[in-house]
Amino acid sequence: MPHRILLVDDEPHHRKLLRMVLRKGDYEFFEADDGDEALRLLAGEAIDLVLLDLMMPQPNGFDVLTSMRRNDRLRDLPVIVASASTSPEDVERSLELGAVDYFMKPLSEWDIRFQLPIKVRNALALHRASDEQLRTERMKAVSAMAVALNHEINNPLQVIQGNAQLLHVLPNLAPEVRDKVQRIRAATETIANLTHRISTLRDVVTTDYPAGNKMTVPMVNLKASSDGEGSGAAGDGANAEGTTGPTEGRSSGRSSPE
Repeated sequence: MPHRILLVDDEPHHRKLLRMVLRKGDYEFFEADDGDEALRLLAGEAIDLVLLDLMMPQPNGFDVLTSMRRNDRLRDLPVIVASASTSPEDVERSLELGAVDYFMKPLSEWDIRFQLPIKVRNALALHRASDEQLRTERMKAVSAMAVALNHEINNPLQVIQGNAQLLHVLPNLAPEVRDKVQRIRAATETIANLTHRISTLRDVVTTDYPAGNKMTVPMVNLKASSDGEGSGAAGDGANAEGTTGPTEGRSSGRSSPE
């Protein structure tokens, strides 16, 4: 799946040049000609990297950086800033606001052939590594929660199972009552099988499902998380849910490399 890069510059030919410079990469481009349009696209699309011109009419690049850092979802999104200003204070200020790198305009031949493509690859790799670390920590938390819930469920479940068994063997039990008791026993057996599968998890694997506006939430995939006997049982449960993955969206701000 291509990385999604947002190009923010009030000059169309600068955005075109950036697309040409990065045309050999596996990228999908989105474009904004001012800060307001950039923030709108960031709110509605899953962007992996922003190439941001600092010297735009209000809101300028500094304003966009400030807004991103105030947003929990956008705070860690990598931004490479571009500036025609030779003032070191501008570069320093952008880095303090969270930019991960910068380049100067106009682009030199060295920038076009080597520097900018390398900066983009490095920023994306760093962001991907951060995402993996976050995912690992999240999986540890999910695993710990699953173990705790398994213990909390098993204790009352055993009480229900024991009493249901006693009721079921009582003589002279009305047929409709015996049928209801049998349903209780079947339901508790299903729950017991589920807690057994949770107890045999070798690793916690999740599948991301859409939760509005391109965001995703993790759901534990029991089939992928367990192996052996537990894997087969989990596969049946996973197939029964009939869930589907996210679908691709469209935006008027999207462009294709030329």
